[in-house]
Amino acid sequence: MLTCSVFAIAMMLAIPSVLLAHEGHHHGDSEEAKGLRTWTLGDEGAHLHGTFVTASGESVQIRRDDNRLVTVKIERLIASDRAWIASRLEAIEALNQQRQLRFVMQNRPNTETKSKERTNPMPLINQHFGPFSSTLNLRWDDEYFYVGSNGMPDHPMMIGIRSWQQQVPIPQKYFGDNAWRIPLKPVPAKQPMSTKGNFLRGAIALAVNGVPIFNPLNNRGDDALLFGELDEYGGHCGRADDYHYHIAPVHLEKTTGKDQPIAYALDGYPIFGYQDEQASDFAPLDSLGGHKDEAGNYHYHATKTYPYLNGGFYGEVTERGGQVDPQPRAQPIRPDLRPLRDAKITDFTQPKPGSYHLVYEVRGQQGSVSYTLADDGSAKFTFVDTNGRKTSDTYSPGDSKRNGSPPPRDDRSRRGGPPPPPPRDGNDDRPPRGGPGRSIHR
Repeated sequence: MLTCSVFAIAMMLAIPSVLLAHEGHHHGDSEEAKGLRTWTLGDEGAHLHGTFVTASGESVQIRRDDNRLVTVKIERLIASDRAWIASRLEAIEALNQQRQLRFVMQNRPNTETKSKERTNPMPLINQHFGPFSSTLNLRWDDEYFYVGSNGMPDHPMMIGIRSWQQQVPIPQKYFGDNAWRIPLKPVPAKQPMSTKGNFLRGAIALAVNGVPIFNPLNNRGDDALLFGELDEYGGHCGRADDYHYHIAPVHLEKTTGKDQPIAYALDGYPIFGYQDEQASDFAPLDSLGGHKDEAGNYHYHATKTYPYLNGGFYGEVTERGGQVDPQPRAQPIRPDLRPLRDAKITDFTQPKPGSYHLVYEVRGQQGSVSYTLADDGSAKFTFVDTNGRKTSDTYSPGDSKRNGSPPPRDDRSRRGGPPPPPPRDGNDDRPPRGGPGRSIHR
């Protein structure tokens, strides 16, 4: 173990050289190398035949031929014996240093191996999110892959929406404990659940660019795409001004490549783009929008008609409150609004970092919403309705609890005629307006 190796090295470095001066027994060594010699006591002229064992600053230990161990003061020995001992101690010290070095180097690979064992190897999913890693925080442990994101894509947003409830994209804080998590070891469910009638709130998948993907059906059960609620990239904003997709983001293949996942369902299985019916590995999709490849690995595919992406969960998930649980929460800074009848979004730009400008049209008349985000999390909004009236408001975190001053509505939307279309994402039956910490989507 690493701890034992470090302890052993420390002990080796701490032991005095006298304890390391034992020559030991080396097969094939000469008698001289083992320290077997005749020692002479200078003051007495006596001789002692035996093997050098060890020496300190003052004494030398010699094992006699009869195996008895004797200690002799070095100063009693003749000059040639003292010189031999000094030379032997220098040789032993050099040998000990080499042994210590070899000991450390031999243990270093073990240390690195143990360290690698404690560090989870990089999962393949990290490669799939890799093309967007410059804007994402990616990490993992034994069970999950975590994706930190602000939920904002690098493509145009909102343009083309024909059913708009006056929400706009604001960066979210899907980081840290509020990051997205995807199982690294998905487990097939005993009873897979369909997303038709289930999971009508919150996300069911996460695109590899860090943008969440919601059920293609809003929580009224209507197809969000067919109802004109989505922009040119299949996304729109929820009540927390949180941008998300409702169909598979196949456009990401331009960055990832056609043979790579464009998203991961929250059960841990990948979502690929459209199948090539002419491909050799083409195979029909099951009711959940997925199938197994030749190696037996399950995955989903995007489709051009409903369900557009995973139509359910092949893997185990927990449903609580109509959504996959747990999952990150958006943090609205202003009250959610009602739909603006007959509005169509024609442009959305970012004039400068942190500032956005949305242009919409109602029966040929143009209106706009401009807003700038501050470092403290607040946002200043300027609304210009189709009659040219201008109003402004500043929202701060927590302001979603108050009614606030709603953006102006086009006067003609209040005049007779049929009632306005049902709001997106279930605003018909929405609960009282809530504050930060509520679910991303109701």
